[in-house]
Order: sequence, then structure tokens, then C-alpha cells
Amino acid sequence: MHSFTFAHRFRAWHGVLGALFVYTLVCVWTAFRGGLFGFHDLALLNDLFANGVHHDRPFWVTDADLNHLTVHFTPTLLLLMPLFLLSDSQFLFIVLGLVALYGAVALQVWCFERMVEERELFPAPWRPWTSAAFAAYLGLNPFVKTVALSAHFEVFFQLGATAVLVLLLRGARMRWVLPIALLTLGVRPDGGLFLAFQSAALLLLPAVARPPRAQLTRRALGVSALSLGYLALCVAVVLPALGTPSGTRFWSHYGSTWGQVAMTALGDPGRVVHDVATSGLVVFQRGFLWIQLLAPAATLLSTVPGTFFFMAEATDKRMLWFYNSAFLLPGLGLCAAAGFGQLTVLWRGVLARGWVPPRTAMAPALLLAGLALVQVARFERTVGAPPMRPMPPVDSDFRQAFARHVEPCASRRVVATDFHSVVFVPNDYDRFLLHHYERAQVVLVPPRVDPLMLGAPSREAFLDTLLHDSRFEEVAEPGPVRVFVRTDARGCGA
Repeated sequence: MHSFTFAHRFRAWHGVLGALFVYTLVCVWTAFRGGLFGFHDLALLNDLFANGVHHDRPFWVTDADLNHLTVHFTPTLLLLMPLFLLSDSQFLFIVLGLVALYGAVALQVWCFERMVEERELFPAPWRPWTSAAFAAYLGLNPFVKTVALSAHFEVFFQLGATAVLVLLLRGARMRWVLPIALLTLGVRPDGGLFLAFQSAALLLLPAVARPPRAQLTRRALGVSALSLGYLALCVAVVLPALGTPSGTRFWSHYGSTWGQVAMTALGDPGRVVHDVATSGLVVFQRGFLWIQLLAPAATLLSTVPGTFFFMAEATDKRMLWFYNSAFLLPGLGLCAAAGFGQLTVLWRGVLARGWVPPRTAMAPALLLAGLALVQVARFERTVGAPPMRPMPPVDSDFRQAFARHVEPCASRRVVATDFHSVVFVPNDYDRFLLHHYERAQVVLVPPRVDPLMLGAPSREAFLDTLLHDSRFEEVAEPGPVRVFVRTDARGCGA
């Protein structure tokens, strides 16, 4: 493989990924306005940044009275905080995530393009179109679209891990690789398990997709050792020092400590096999249309840390819904690229032996085009999430009520509303859910209220509680959204 360089010219695959990004951005914007997102986890994650930028409380979750670093040690996210000065909309976090997601996909497509050109896998006129087909094939993977709709910070791990793997394959200096690896690990410590295996898996890629092992081994294994060391340091030292509660959460059915989880898994491998067999493993591999299996050893090793999720009790983790596949996509995307490269090499051998006529020389490229069309045919498909298509808005009444009764009043800076409407509250306001309404200066109750974290059996029961609370009074003619103001915040003074 040649040195790490970029060619500064527009390619067809840039247009493909650009179009996918714009379409996804439009769909996710309509999903945002359509009420798909809620406190868990979009508003919660926005609190980490909003409280840092506006209230000098980075990583603080207002409604939970919680420092999020005690849940996930994520110091790298500090680098995103200045960006939250650009806009007070909670949608900004989603935009940043989509940039990271398609940045990761672009790195994988670029790595594929360099492999095709440097190994001369196809004649020059075919190469731009094979890269464009690979961009469609990878960008339309159902799990990529699922991550796009998750609105979660693990996508920044996906970008960082992909960058580390591509840098290793391209022979970049370790003075670049190691800082990016540390920043990646700073997104989530448990990502170290995934990065360690995926870095080591680079050594098992077919020769067509990697530099000689003599150039790669020490560097790849060095990243693996760094990743596992960082994970061990966080689990043994950092998280206990921050006061993170001990426990195994989603793996408590295997034991109450991590040692018990390991011993149970080792002592009952049949249980682990059953959990993996009934998980989302097959669906995830099928998302790549199996071409990654032409790099079998690397695919296997890259997937091994997924067993950690496949053993979980929570369905979303076992099935790799929401953001969970973001941990595995960096390695599997490169395995898919290597699979196509290996297929082309094998097909050349078939041609050289005269087993097929010369006119079939472009069969691998045509297969790639066919697989890209398969992904196009399931354009809207996601996994455990709504289809990737525009949604009708549901936020108009809330935004009108907010603009009328909250924005003009400097004394109304603390807002309480329901689980889904909370994402429409700008980031420069303190936000609570309705179960903590007594801590707010203004309470907005939409016509449809999610019962989650409501603090009452129903909307009617909550309104009855609020109407009998002498600390609040309802504004006259509120409209579809019922608005209650704390008596000491009735004025709109500056």
C-alpha cells in the first residue's frame, strides 16, 4: 500500500455520499419535528453540552441531577462543546452526528478506492464507478441508516475508530494514529474492546487490502494494547474514582460482578452460543450482503467483541438496534472492502486458468453494482427503527406556545414539558420533565403526552395535580398546549 495521501479532486462517490447525506439530513430533520426523539437520549445528551456552554456545568444532566461522566467516561466530547455556540437548537447534535457518520463511511470508501487504484483491480475507466457503487452499497447499509436515526454520541467513536483503522492500513505515522486512538477511546471506554479486536483484525485481511504484515504488525498490535489498557484503567481506576455505581447492568443475568459474568460465560458456553444464535448477529452480517465473508478471519475477529452485546439482556443491545452497531461498523466496513478486493483477485485467477471467457473480466465490478442496487431497492430499511423516510411534523403547537409564553419573558428560563416535547426546548434554557414540574418556572403540557417520566397515571391526572398546585396558575387562552406559570414568574421583566 502507498503512503497516506489524498487526491484533491471530485470523484463520483463524493456525489453519491453527498446525496445520501442530504437525503438523510432531510429525513432526520422531519423525524426530529415529527416527535421521534425524546429525553432519552437526545435531550439528555444535549444537556451535557448546553450546561457546559451556558451554565458552566459540563456533562451535567439537569433533570436527573447527574454528572454523566459517572455513567460513561467521555472526556473527548468536551471538544464538541464550542460548536454548541453555533445554535441553540437540539437538532445541532444530530447534524454533528451525521457529519461524523458519513465521515466514517467516506473514509472506508476512500480506502476502497485506494486499494482499487493501487492494486489496479479494474481498468481505469471502471474505477470511479466501482467506488461510487461501493459508496452506495456501504452508505445504504440498513445499520448505517439505523445509526443515523439514533442521535447518539457513539457515532463519534465510529468516526474515530474508522480513522484509526484507515490510518494503520495507509501507513500513517504513529504520532498521528495514537492521539486519534486516545480521542476515540475518550468517547466511550468500552469502545476499547472493539477497537482492540478490529485493529488486530487488520493483520488478517487478505493481502490485497493491507500492507505487508512486517509493516503493520507492531503498529496494529500497539493500538490493540493501548485500547485494552485504557479500558482496564477506566474500569479499575477512573470510573470508581468518579463514583460510578458498581454492577453489570444489562448483563446481570450472568452475574452481579464482571468476574461472575466471565466465569458464567466460560462455565456455560452453550448459553453463550444460544444468546449469540438468537441475537442480531446474522441480520448484521446480512446487512453487508455477505461479501465481507471473503475476508473470513478478519470478519470473525472484528465481530468477536460483539459477543459482549449479543449476551446482553436488553433487546436493543442484543439486536444491535439504535447506536449499538456503531461499535462494529468500522471493522466490518473495511472487511467488506477487502472482500471485494479478494473476490477480484480470485476472479483473475479463474480468468488466467481459462475457466471462463475473457469477456467476463468485469464480473466482480458488475456484482458490486448489483449489490449496490440491492441496497438501493431497500432504500428505507432500518433495523429496530422507523423507515428512513420523511415524517409529518407534530411540533407546531408546541413551538407556537413556546414563542408566545416563554421566549418573550426573561423570567421564564426554566421549562418543564413531556418526554418528547423536551427536545424542542432550546439549549439555553434549563429543562425538566413533567415529573419534576415543581422545579420549573413554566410548564407546557401538549395535547399528547408521553406517560414516560410523567409523574402521574395520565395527562388528565397530571393536569388535575397542576391545577390544584397553588404555586402555578394557567395562562388565559393557552391554545392546544396547556401552559402553567409559576406565580413568581408571571411578569416578563428583563
